[in-house]
Amino acid sequence: MTELDALRARVASLEDERRRTFDEAQREADAMFAQYQLSQLLASGDDLAKLAPAVLSEIARTSGAGDAALWLAAPGPRTLHRVASLGRADHGSDGPRDAGADLPASFADSATAGRWAARAGWFGVPLEESRALGVGGASRVALGYLAVRPLPGQVLDVRHARYLGLVRRELALAFRAAQLRGALVHERATLAAILDGASDAIIAVDANGRITRLNGAAARLVGAAEREGIGATCEAFLGCLPETGGTRGCGRTCPFQEVLAHGRPLVREQVVGGADAMPIPVAASYARMTGAPSGAVAVLRDLRVTRALDALKSSFVATISHELRTPLALISGHSQSLLHLGLDAPTSRHHLERIGDAVDRLSALVDEVIDVSRLESDQLQLDRAPTDLAGLLQAFVAEQGELAGAPPVALDVPPLPKVDIDARRIRQVLANLVANTQKYAGPGASITIRARHLPPDSVVVTFADDGEGIDPRETSQVFDRFFRGERMRESRIPGSGLGLYVCRRLVEAHGGWIRLDATRRGMSVSFRLPVLQ
Repeated sequence: MTELDALRARVASLEDERRRTFDEAQREADAMFAQYQLSQLLASGDDLAKLAPAVLSEIARTSGAGDAALWLAAPGPRTLHRVASLGRADHGSDGPRDAGADLPASFADSATAGRWAARAGWFGVPLEESRALGVGGASRVALGYLAVRPLPGQVLDVRHARYLGLVRRELALAFRAAQLRGALVHERATLAAILDGASDAIIAVDANGRITRLNGAAARLVGAAEREGIGATCEAFLGCLPETGGTRGCGRTCPFQEVLAHGRPLVREQVVGGADAMPIPVAASYARMTGAPSGAVAVLRDLRVTRALDALKSSFVATISHELRTPLALISGHSQSLLHLGLDAPTSRHHLERIGDAVDRLSALVDEVIDVSRLESDQLQLDRAPTDLAGLLQAFVAEQGELAGAPPVALDVPPLPKVDIDARRIRQVLANLVANTQKYAGPGASITIRARHLPPDSVVVTFADDGEGIDPRETSQVFDRFFRGERMRESRIPGSGLGLYVCRRLVEAHGGWIRLDATRRGMSVSFRLPVLQ
């Protein structure tokens, strides 16, 4: 070999060395950049559903793999479940596809996943953390398994295998963090749903008594917006500041401060202030929140409905007691007369008739109470059938005309379509309306019943009298249980206050409505019934 040839060989060797050095430096730079890209991706803070596919796509691009898949275990259990997969191999497409159809959905553990990968021609690495969540010790626990498969006819470069080994710890931490972020988001959403969906008012305060959180029910309780409560003192928001010379509605000392001071839960009834400065009775429970910073939480239940129900029960007992006492006294008096007085036949018959009237009155009262009980418990069964409403109204008016002392009833009814009703119950509605007129409309009042077809699916019946009418201030209450107008309560006219309430519930049970109509004289009631379809 000449000296020139030796020189040329030396130059070629140096050129090869330069290229190898440059290529190695380029590969190292590519690896560092790929690791940087992956670190940036992992630091994005995305939820697991977004992070997992993005990481697989980046790893497949970096390693030149055709397919990639990821299995993860939830905190605690060891079973690995597939959370993401993609593939580009031998499908004639440069874009990623879902490779999940060919992959196991789960593995018992990472060792099982490794054996599957070896058989199926995949390369995989377990993703490990230093210890299981909530478990002591320093042992490594696999929380996932990452596997890739080269493109057809290729093998995974050793550098790419080493790259996966280098990043697997970082991947494990990122995926576990994403899982925990997801769990935290879920817990927060669950807590928010519980708070927002609670019907009781919930208020949390800090150590200074300033509100840090409240739910919609708390804002509605006092008639304020939620944003107005945050940062306000509990005294100002709940309106429990004492007036001059007065006492707190929540007691002599603030219950929040009490539980913050001694730590024991506190339960009491108190008063808070509403938007109209009217006192609102509430049942309140207070407890101190553990952890830092310190604070307390209260749950307030509005007692207005409960108090109203208590008053309604008392009214019911008083009304029924009064209504029972009168006929029972009549029965007792007439019975004593029959037993102890030597009465002739006509006089005895008179006493028996009065006893019969008292028994009928008791029977009607018991029937009303039973109907109310069934209606309240949704146990009333309707025997619905196609009914000629015009014929039913005509028969009812004819029956009323035969009753002694019944008010005159006029009927204005055109031809009507058949309705789908329980005829006996609708007769009961009509009878209750007539009885109401007899009691309260005054002597000489007359009744007019009208009906009209309201296309496409309704018939409206109007029951009007020309009596004394009702106080406009009481119109919103006439269909309530046990309601009797002030004029009626002051009179000696008997009544339970259930008749119009039963009418409303019976009509509503048919899918209709009942209401008071505006009228210049007397009272007019309309109710809707469904047309037979």
